[in-house]
Amino acid sequence: MRCLVVGGTGFLGSAITDDLIENGHDVSIMSRGETQRQANSAAEIITADRFGDLGALGGRAFDWIFDTCAYSPDAVKSLLNAVGDDIGRYVMISSISAYGTFEKPGLDETQRVPNATEEDLKVAANLPPESRASAFAYGASYGPLKRACEIEAGKLLGDRATALRAGLLVGACDYSDRLTWWVRRLDEATGERTKVPAPAPKDRPVQLIDARDAARFAVRAASAGLSGIWNVTGQPQSLAGVLNAICDVAGSQAELIWVPENAIQDADIVPWMDIPMMAPIIPSFRHFLHVSTDKARSSGLTCRPLEETLGPLLAWDRSRRDIALKGGMTHEQEARLLTR
Repeated sequence: MRCLVVGGTGFLGSAITDDLIENGHDVSIMSRGETQRQANSAAEIITADRFGDLGALGGRAFDWIFDTCAYSPDAVKSLLNAVGDDIGRYVMISSISAYGTFEKPGLDETQRVPNATEEDLKVAANLPPESRASAFAYGASYGPLKRACEIEAGKLLGDRATALRAGLLVGACDYSDRLTWWVRRLDEATGERTKVPAPAPKDRPVQLIDARDAARFAVRAASAGLSGIWNVTGQPQSLAGVLNAICDVAGSQAELIWVPENAIQDADIVPWMDIPMMAPIIPSFRHFLHVSTDKARSSGLTCRPLEETLGPLLAWDRSRRDIALKGGMTHEQEARLLTR
């Protein structure tokens, strides 16, 4: 198949590109040319900006399009208008953030989801072009805008559109550093830093998916013609299980100190940003990392054992310890929690 991967040098985009090439497909990557990640040498590079001139797509035909960086409905519309209507399958990477609230566990694809408001659309429209390619730039409007992207794709392509609501993507080369922070912190737990605070309870549910597994399902969605919306993430597992697995893979000397939520709040430490993989302590996010994947698993979604993700991630991060991570607790924040 003739395939276009929009954002094909990004984290998930690279994994989709690799999977397609390994399966014998003809792959073109559309990229702005600003990422430092090297593209698969077997892929054609099309340099274009979806918020600028898309003339480079003219005269080309694609059977499958994988869109990893659609953050506003106008971005979906401009891309699809540029490539024309002769598309077999459009697979857009959406997000579980589209659900908006997570007051109960096990949300599935039948749940009603809020669409973007005029204010959300203004947030997107008012971003400078250089910021519109970053998911973080959209703030609280990110989830509603993803829903608007899903709606726009369905309006333009009908059952040829697929939206994958991805969960927490992890693995080597993950730019978000969420799982990576824990891997580095526990790997470096030596000397006076062996005690590592972690958010109680130990059975706190988390969901992760290796980007390679999400990529494999994206390609399956195209090849099997899976239309509509799909939650794509791993099975819920305990945070203690994830952290202990990291310790085992890294041979860590860490001693996990489980800190109650009220102590974390009293210390003015922010879940998710300061403590990666800890959902915010508000009712609407209580089950943020506990959605249903029954539909996708019944249609072929599989996830590799966690250790097969942690090994390459650990090796990659050990090669870049001079690079500061984007989030995670500072030494001072950890000390504040340990004294409580």
